[in-house]
Amino acid sequence: MKNLLIIFFAVAAAAVVYVFQLREAWLTRDLTYERAREGYVTHDEVLPAVFVRSETVVYAPGAGALSFTVPDGQRARKGETVARVDGRDIIAPGAGLFCARVDGLEEILTPAALLEGDLEELFAECGGAEEAAFKGILPAGAGETATENEPASLSAAGDETGAAAGRNYAPAGGAAGKIINNLRPAWAYIAAANTQGVLKGDSISVNVDGALRSCTVERVAVREGGLVVSFPQYINTVTETRVKEVGWQKQAPTRGVVVSTAALFALGEEVGIYAVESGVINFRRVKVLDRNDAWASVDNLRPGYIVVTNPRDGLQGMAVSATVNAVK
Repeated sequence: MKNLLIIFFAVAAAAVVYVFQLREAWLTRDLTYERAREGYVTHDEVLPAVFVRSETVVYAPGAGALSFTVPDGQRARKGETVARVDGRDIIAPGAGLFCARVDGLEEILTPAALLEGDLEELFAECGGAEEAAFKGILPAGAGETATENEPASLSAAGDETGAAAGRNYAPAGGAAGKIINNLRPAWAYIAAANTQGVLKGDSISVNVDGALRSCTVERVAVREGGLVVSFPQYINTVTETRVKEVGWQKQAPTRGVVVSTAALFALGEEVGIYAVESGVINFRRVKVLDRNDAWASVDNLRPGYIVVTNPRDGLQGMAVSATVNAVK
């Protein structure tokens, strides 16, 4: 009889444990996780920008079959033959990167035009048949081309000629390519609606294709809402793209242990995160050192900790599946 009681209570205890495990598995089934990591909380305002290069178009001396002697994107010397039309040489007027793609904006989008021109008229003219490429550059109401928030690629703006556009024939006097002077600095118009406190001559930091670059404000376009800036050097990643997004760094980044802002949770008057420790979810109070819309830098947490990214009440003490440890 005694042995039967022992077996009964053992089975009952196992059943209770199993039921609790099922309950916790059910309650935590929709939780998502991430690992805290070392990183930066940045404060970049993402904005569309128009990049301007020093470009010189080269023209065909006559009509005929077009062939290239300098590969697209390769630097050519002044006086070097970059292409031929029916055996007649097309000579580089200056040193620089040879580009077979011509979009018709080479003599319109210039540093002087950005610095002195009417920007509304300039970008309206640049739009032309591909007006969508410049939508979003000026704020809504500043011009007819400013009705969208996202910049489009300028891969097909204007009349393209050259090998990159699939052409192997050049009309007499037609554009056969261009030389980009990559020894001259790049310029850009940044469509920043809020330029308050920024003055001509100020130095600002801009993230271009993952690289933080310093540039000088050459013009504050208050009416259009934007900044004309010059960089101290040419930027290789803008050779084939005129319009792209950049990040204006308005505040220095903060380095530390970073988690998603979605992981932050207020428990009473305390702010913290739910961390997985030894297979159990525990609330850990943290101090938020810095944050943006996506990430928060916190103290009292080591890199590598697994945290819940969709926290809610009632998670304290909940056991989680061992598979959570596979979270990267």
